Amino acid sequence: MFKSKIAEILSHVEVFSGLTRDDLKVISKECQRVRFSEGEILIEMGTPSAAFYILIKGQVKVILPKRIEGGRERRVSEITLNTLNQGDCFGEYSLIEKKPGSASVIGSQPGEALKLEKRSFEELMTNDRIGKTVYRNLLRILIRRLRKKEEELDLVLIAG
Repeated sequence: MFKSKIAEILSHVEVFSGLTRDDLKVISKECQRVRFSEGEILIEMGTPSAAFYILIKGQVKVILPKRIEGGRERRVSEITLNTLNQGDCFGEYSLIEKKPGSASVIGSQPGEALKLEKRSFEELMTNDRIGKTVYRNLLRILIRRLRKKEEELDLVLIAG
């Protein structure tokens, strides 16, 4: 995929909204295209995240697995926290918090993502304009996700 094509894709992704064409070209130079299959683990709960991902095709689900590899904890079943589609991003929690993944991300259908390695993501965030814009957009995205979960929890509590 040519870098100009990646920059074009990034221009339609919410997390990069408000960035200039030149900013998007800088980011596109750091992106790697990653293909994944249904059931493939992109991020595993409990392991440090190595990247920030932008979903460009397909779908992934964010889950709390039934069992963490090597761990004693077991859930009755896998818990789906979210389903992400084209244009959505993931992997930001671990990169921002500098802690292991709080959930697993698994392909729920074959697809492709753009991957920004941790080092590249952190370096890009040191650019004032890019960093402020991306973090502001991430904050909006995360608040929207949180409000959705609060609404879902409220519905469960009302029904219970």
